[in-house]
Amino acid sequence: MRFHLVDRVDEVWRWTRITGVKCVSLSDDVFDEHFPGYPVFPGSLILEGLAQLSGSLFEMALRDIGSKDAHAPHVVVKRAALSIVREFKIRRPTVPGDRLNYEAEVLAMREDFGVTRVAATRDGELCAKGELVFSFVVIDDANASDRVTKSRLELYDIVTRDTRFHDAVVGDGQEGRRLVP
Repeated sequence: MRFHLVDRVDEVWRWTRITGVKCVSLSDDVFDEHFPGYPVFPGSLILEGLAQLSGSLFEMALRDIGSKDAHAPHVVVKRAALSIVREFKIRRPTVPGDRLNYEAEVLAMREDFGVTRVAATRDGELCAKGELVFSFVVIDDANASDRVTKSRLELYDIVTRDTRFHDAVVGDGQEGRRLVP
């Protein structure tokens, strides 16, 4: 992945919700051209960051579900691919020095697709919001799948270093259990 647009995942509620952070810096390459003399972080990159965060949640859930199938000879890992963007709106510009708080909440999750409601806020004010629909796809090429899995797990290890993991049902004694190996 060329752009990693989530700097840190703060909290994960098993299969239901995820929060994270993107710190916008003047050193980000995008500001070379967007816009000279008036740097504005592109809304499309906010959308991509929210999609990365949502996709991470779905992939954690899919991995968790797949690992519980005792009859499967091996775990088939599906990837979350953004397929539809619904009513995504940018409410205010984001500039260098801003810290965006990302949030994604699962609205639906089925075998072959999932839907999240997403929002990006800055200092408690809404910057962007919308709904994202993902298709869950299997990468057929075993070598490519292994490379993608390794790359994603390395990235997840970095951005989830200090993440608080919760089961969806609070109070069942499982809070803090890590969902991905």
